[in-house]
Amino acid sequence: MKFIPKVILLGLYIFALDIHAQNNILTEIDNIKVRDVRVEGFKLPSQQNIEINAIGFTGSRRHNWTFTRAWILDAATREVVWDMSHIEPSKEVKRLIYFDENLSLPAGSYEVYYSSFPQYNIKDSEGVEKFFSGWFKKWFKEGNNEDLYHAFGKDVGKFKIVVRGKGKRYYAREVKELHESFLENSIVRMTGLLDETRLDQGFRLDKGMDLELYVLGEIRKDGTFDYGWIFDKEKHEKVWKQTFHNSKPAGGASKNRLSQESIFLPEGEYAAFFVTDDSHSSSDWNEAPPNDPEFWGMTLKVKEPSMKKYVHHYDFKDEEEKNIIVQCNKLRDNEFISKQLICKEDAKVRVYAVGEGKRRMMHDYSWIVNTKTHEKVWEMTYYNTEHAGGGIKNRIHDGIVSLPKGNYVVYAITDDNHSYWEWNDAPPYDPENWGIKILAVEDYNGSAIEVTEKRDVGAIVQLVKAGDSERERRNFIQSKDGDVRIYALGEGTKGRMYDYGWIEDAETNRTIWEMEYDETEYAGGNIKNRFFEGIIFLKKGEYNVYYRSDDSHSYTEWNSSPPNDPASWGISIYTAE
Repeated sequence: MKFIPKVILLGLYIFALDIHAQNNILTEIDNIKVRDVRVEGFKLPSQQNIEINAIGFTGSRRHNWTFTRAWILDAATREVVWDMSHIEPSKEVKRLIYFDENLSLPAGSYEVYYSSFPQYNIKDSEGVEKFFSGWFKKWFKEGNNEDLYHAFGKDVGKFKIVVRGKGKRYYAREVKELHESFLENSIVRMTGLLDETRLDQGFRLDKGMDLELYVLGEIRKDGTFDYGWIFDKEKHEKVWKQTFHNSKPAGGASKNRLSQESIFLPEGEYAAFFVTDDSHSSSDWNEAPPNDPEFWGMTLKVKEPSMKKYVHHYDFKDEEEKNIIVQCNKLRDNEFISKQLICKEDAKVRVYAVGEGKRRMMHDYSWIVNTKTHEKVWEMTYYNTEHAGGGIKNRIHDGIVSLPKGNYVVYAITDDNHSYWEWNDAPPYDPENWGIKILAVEDYNGSAIEVTEKRDVGAIVQLVKAGDSERERRNFIQSKDGDVRIYALGEGTKGRMYDYGWIEDAETNRTIWEMEYDETEYAGGNIKNRFFEGIIFLKKGEYNVYYRSDDSHSYTEWNSSPPNDPASWGISIYTAE
């Protein structure tokens, strides 16, 4: 046997060790780009120590932020078991930080993530906002990847994480297999959601049961942008909604929020919803992603697996669409729409309205008026609405309104900006329903509530919906001496009327009654909207009714807020009851 030099033996030994190490690689993520989030996974057959080697960027000690972050999740519980940003590095070389650690983990499946987004280690959002106002805001918000890449130079190419141990490696495309252990008892799965998404899932519970929520969304103190809720179909109300206060930090950007809790739902029918706006989701994060980016959305699971057999699914959209009574949606700029309803019996309806409001005032909104009393029975206000996703001024109302037997008018109005297809800010999560939709609480067959073009059946004479620069006249005959009721709307300020009506005796042309400012009351909307409602006596005979308007502020084009009952702009005469 020939003598083998020691130097060769040493080389062979090192080579063998290297091959052994390569065979034990459970995860290796490298070649990371700017604004990138990567994932791999692994499965451990038994408890063991794993070796973690990671390289990241130091960031800025002055501003307390880092550019890179790596972490490991338990695939079954979705809990973070290791986080680069929570441990001390083994060394620092210029702007790079190195992590070399042995970690004991029990048998199970794990997911490894690496994120190359800015990560802020500041607890108060004020500090974050202050820093965002600096040079980095330009890079980060405007997406100048090339500038950002050059700022970190060659360091980007060195970012990586390697995990070694004895087990099975899962590449990125196989990681979804690891999710099944967590989703095994789920009844609602809305995960990995993209921008501008609106999902719903109806489900019926044959028995009351405990459910586990796992919801990841985008929420700040000043608004909710990507979030979920649960709707009770019978009560027509939200029984749970993700908010800033019932969520906690989800890792990554401060706006990433996690709601993880147990709730009890009685027997009944429900629908789960989740909506996303036009940015920051699984398709394209605009800030650091959360700890569990693959589960961006909503997961609902039964707490006891045996209860899953009492859960059934149904198509909530089909149920909703067949119950529509009135739909005034997709409203554009400067629109004013009205629809008449006749309730043949007392009814409850669901009112779903989307509009624009800010600084506690509404600009695109809806309301309902009783045509007999001329009073608003419902109005969309800033205080009975909530954020509708997208721009903070998008508002939504979804609730039940009682309508006693009678006639009603539904109104919807928009101003000159921010409407369907002409958004000047991010649109709401449900842009197609910009306006108002009224739905029956029970299955709608048209027998109890009728939509009609008729208005104020029983009026003797009407000159309504008056436009600019009009002079209208209508003749009527009073068949016998008696009282009549007058209802007139017009424009007036400082003791003078500009849009108004009057009644003349047809034979003598003598004015019997005229709408005078001192006899009118505030009609809602702008202070110049005035109305008169009262009883006058008319002798048997023939009369002419007139209405005159100036060149602005009328039913055809309001130059300020309209009155409560704009379709009555003009004059109506009824038999006194």
